[in-house]
Amino acid sequence: METQRTFKVIICGAGVGGLALAAFISRNAQVEVVVYESKPEVSAAGEAIAIWKRSWQVFQDMGLDEELAKRNFPTPKEGEVRGPIYRKSDQKEDGYDFHSHLMPYGPLSIPRPKLLEMLQAKLGPNCRVLTSKRAIDFVVENKSAQVSVMFSDGTRDAADIVIGADGVHSTTRKWFFTDLANQQTDPVKAEAYLRLVPPKWSGTYAYRCNVPAEALQAKFPDHRALTNPYIWCGQDKHVVSYPFGAVVHFICYHSPPGETLDSVGDAHVVDVPKQHVIDAFVDWEPEVCVMLELMNPKVSRWTIFVVEGLPLSVSGRVALMGDSAHAMTPHQGVGGGQAIEDAHLLGRLLAHPKTTKDNLPAVLQIYQDIRLPFAQKKAERSRLNGLMYEFNHPDFRVNSKSSRVEMEALGKAVGETFGWLAKGGCDDDWMEAEERLNKLVA
Repeated sequence: METQRTFKVIICGAGVGGLALAAFISRNAQVEVVVYESKPEVSAAGEAIAIWKRSWQVFQDMGLDEELAKRNFPTPKEGEVRGPIYRKSDQKEDGYDFHSHLMPYGPLSIPRPKLLEMLQAKLGPNCRVLTSKRAIDFVVENKSAQVSVMFSDGTRDAADIVIGADGVHSTTRKWFFTDLANQQTDPVKAEAYLRLVPPKWSGTYAYRCNVPAEALQAKFPDHRALTNPYIWCGQDKHVVSYPFGAVVHFICYHSPPGETLDSVGDAHVVDVPKQHVIDAFVDWEPEVCVMLELMNPKVSRWTIFVVEGLPLSVSGRVALMGDSAHAMTPHQGVGGGQAIEDAHLLGRLLAHPKTTKDNLPAVLQIYQDIRLPFAQKKAERSRLNGLMYEFNHPDFRVNSKSSRVEMEALGKAVGETFGWLAKGGCDDDWMEAEERLNKLVA
């Protein structure tokens, strides 16, 4: 019956993942989609999104390759391209390069605001985006088999499924696991679910900085950061720098050993004086220190939170996606891409003509079974890369006294960790999902 194929989806969060999901679902005019965003406008902060081969397959499927061409963005490149140079820098003298990275696939880097703009252009007439709507609670309506969402302004809305695309500090995840905990008769199992509600501190801070290229050249004419992307590595810290027109952008990562979040506060982003960062890198080589000396007086410190080890991302008619399900560290540049891949698989499933109001819970399970293990595996890969950059990986015991041979072995291992990014696979994932859907309705 046609009425069975007509259903409503609420998406909490109008970030990259939420809007990409809405765009894919919009292909089916019989599905109503409402995207609720807590902020007053659709906007995004953070680094640009790296589009590797898997994400590029999604872009092509969505027609975003044409939108990029209109805006004169370059397309990703098959084959190896020159990447950043890794340098041992946690010493005042005699720092040295230990790995010149060849990326196995030339990724495209898209500013988040531009990507959001393009995604909104792909939304169908059956999709609405409403801002200043912060979800605060959810209720499963037993009689109607719908989920009601309550908002901070006193309003509410109901849908046949709710998708949490509301980030690392997800309200949807809080309700999701609190509800599962309340269903348990065993207090140990209930407590285990409740521990999954808050995100975890990764142990790392990120300081986002920039320096005028002209000032850096005047102070240090042959500075490496002026011409090449660099990853400056050292014990418990590393710096990622890249030239960008009139400025050099750089991010200082610091993983203070033994520090707990309780001792530093849980604010996600705060401004700190630049001396705070200078003091952390005081014993590093001059090229790092001069960038810190010349950077802007105020620096944003980002506390990097992650979501680790969720046993499930679907419960009944509620699902989690993107950072709400598997927020990860940025050390491989794949977090945004994983949200896009979630949207691709889940969105195509929900837009499929064989998906009905009655089989929605089973369709969501297909999404979870394919996407959650893969994304969690890549989150772990990103975490391990961070340990490599900061000389803390258990398989590579390097330190300030390590030989060049040991450092080059580390560099080779770093290069090998990026090999999967050239392989693609989103099309194969969709074929598996569609095959499961066909079996479900057979």
